[in-house]
Amino acid sequence: MISKPPLEASARTSELRSALHGAKLFENLDDAQIDSIARRGRRLRLDRGQTLFLEGDSAQGLYVIVSGRLKVYKTSARGRHQILLLLGQGETVGEAAMFAGETFPASAEAVEAAEVFSLPRNTFLEVIRAEPEVAMRLLSALSLRMRSFASMIEDLSLREVSERLASHLLRLASERASTGTIELDVTKAQLAATFGTVPETLSRAFQQLRKIGAIEMSGRRIWVKDREALDRAARGV
Repeated sequence: MISKPPLEASARTSELRSALHGAKLFENLDDAQIDSIARRGRRLRLDRGQTLFLEGDSAQGLYVIVSGRLKVYKTSARGRHQILLLLGQGETVGEAAMFAGETFPASAEAVEAAEVFSLPRNTFLEVIRAEPEVAMRLLSALSLRMRSFASMIEDLSLREVSERLASHLLRLASERASTGTIELDVTKAQLAATFGTVPETLSRAFQQLRKIGAIEMSGRRIWVKDREALDRAARGV
């Protein structure tokens, strides 16, 4: 089992205050409330590939991502990864298990250098008692996660890898620009793990999309050449 890296002393910097204000759970709290939370939590820096927690660890608190990104994943008995979530700045991880007072149902690891803020369970419960709106935000976040997991189960059960990849590229193209150029911000191995497949199968899916003229690619850079063809591929037609 990987041991957890040591947590640093509590920090009261303007950087941390800004990060906590930006967190969806705490964005409406005032400076005094944010400072109170910051004093009672701890900051933790993670190197790329460093584990935050492992499946089965006791959930003693939740984590707010201050910078960088984390993946939440499950590992099979054969060592195969399924990435459940990729989370970035302002997002929280571990809140459901922490709130229930249980163990973490999955593992979390930094996919790039990251900093997280650890908030103990008792402190978070005190925040909820003082600010019921935080509880409502927590419920909203958990409901979005459940919807995301339901969609993932549907994809893994009913859709081919090429369809899932086409849908993902369409979503990225819509979010990032009208230029038709996409820069993948994860490795192809990580992307394959989010689709519940292996890199070789994902590479074949990319080739299928190139063959129908939907995309061109070089490394992590992808050009959408025919959005309609990509849409048809996403719908499996």
